[in-house]
Amino acid sequence: MPEKLTTSLEPDKKQRLLSIFERLLPLVDSLADKLRLMLVLGLLVTVWLVVWFFFLKHYSLAITAMAGIVALLPTLILVRFWWALEELKNLPGIAGQMVGDVKTELQVSVQNIRAGKAPKLGFFSAGKSLWSVAAMASEARELVGSYFSLATLANPFMLVLGVLSFVSVFLLFLVGIVLAFFV
Repeated sequence: MPEKLTTSLEPDKKQRLLSIFERLLPLVDSLADKLRLMLVLGLLVTVWLVVWFFFLKHYSLAITAMAGIVALLPTLILVRFWWALEELKNLPGIAGQMVGDVKTELQVSVQNIRAGKAPKLGFFSAGKSLWSVAAMASEARELVGSYFSLATLANPFMLVLGVLSFVSVFLLFLVGIVLAFFV
């Protein structure tokens, strides 16, 4: 049975942590929604490209498999970001392990987000939001230590890969549309 980790934080650290979480939750929720959409688009485009290569243009199975794998790589990178963001949505539970009084305030924030009272991100601002989440995640990492892993969201190399993957999936979607209607 896992042990419950509890710690006592000074009041200024509690307030700082609460302000970080309150700014982070709406971004995490909106960005996770956008990434989920891009994951679905990435999978659909990969399937479409495989169908187009193999069945419509009669390329060999090896070329089709290589193209499918290359088209799937950006989607797999986005899966890693989406998974990390979904873990961050459990912030009230994590905060409950750390400080009891912050948990209720964060639950109210999550309920407001789920009720639709949080601003949503635009489609093109989602890539920029990865950098905002990374900045807040690296700031929160100093406070929360080993309660949860922020490596994917705070690593600059992974952020660059995430933004490139986001753009790549969108470009693959456009290529899929061009192949469907014009070639």
